[in-house]
Amino acid sequence: MNFMSLFLLPLNNLLKFISKLNEEIAIFYPTLENSKTHLVRFDKDKEFKPNFTKIRTAENIKHFFFPVRSAVAKFPEDLTRSPKKCCLFGVKACDLTGIDIYDRVFLNWPPEDPLYKGTRENTIIISADCPEPESSCFCNLVGVAPYGEKVCDINFTVLSSGLLLEIFTKKGETIIKTMNGLLKELSPGELKEREKIRKEAVKKLQKANEKPLKTDLPMCIEKTDKKTIHCMRNECIECFSCLYACPTCYCFLLCDYKRNEGISRIRNWDACYYSAFARVGGGANPRSKMDERFWNRFQCKFNFFTQYEKIYACSGCGRCYLGCSAKIDIREILWKL
Repeated sequence: MNFMSLFLLPLNNLLKFISKLNEEIAIFYPTLENSKTHLVRFDKDKEFKPNFTKIRTAENIKHFFFPVRSAVAKFPEDLTRSPKKCCLFGVKACDLTGIDIYDRVFLNWPPEDPLYKGTRENTIIISADCPEPESSCFCNLVGVAPYGEKVCDINFTVLSSGLLLEIFTKKGETIIKTMNGLLKELSPGELKEREKIRKEAVKKLQKANEKPLKTDLPMCIEKTDKKTIHCMRNECIECFSCLYACPTCYCFLLCDYKRNEGISRIRNWDACYYSAFARVGGGANPRSKMDERFWNRFQCKFNFFTQYEKIYACSGCGRCYLGCSAKIDIREILWKL
């Protein structure tokens, strides 16, 4: 443990910390509303009521990096865009996993996406531990811990005395250097308190998810027969909530539109459950049946992606289950394979 990367932000200095950061960039933080958290923009003229102890926000955060609908090219004039600087403050590890997936797809896989890169470089990510996982959470099954370890610039744990900040990147170091007088050195007792909070969170996840996923899960998914797939998807009503709520889905559709004398190319979120998702020129569709499209989601997240990146394209956030009209639990399907 490098104590040089650890600091304590006393609770009575939190608003000062946020206000100082807000001088340069827009800040979005989670607040509690009707038992759920939602990201809201910090406004110095409004009451600051953050909530960092609940699980991830009800909505995923991918629209900050990959908007539902955005122009990616124009003709004959060039598309000019200057990404706005912002800070996502208090997001959870499952959403960090979504960003990790996007970094791999839009930055590491050629060609590099310049629009995503610009937004990513101009976004500061300060994540928070998740001390109270709920029964819908299963990040531990897919190799994700309930606290930030990567992707974030800074991660914090809420202690009785304040926020324990841990720096992970140069961006994080730069922020800390500007906060003179607001931070304190960490004591051994405060570090022990963090470890206790994290162990309790892990225990809750283990209690909610006692059975691990199979070690040969990709092969099991590949070999699942049609009858089993049909039974698993039988209750699906094709509401697509699972795909739009998912922080790791990255499929998109490009469409060209005539705009006065020019043409705009628009990128929209796409979903593999759409009947036309796999349709090609001439009308052929290799996944014309819902059974095939339903299982494509599992193939993509737990088989195909692991072949490229050796990780699952799933964060275990549980949004798919909570948003599903039929309450199909992805864990139950994976455990039955």
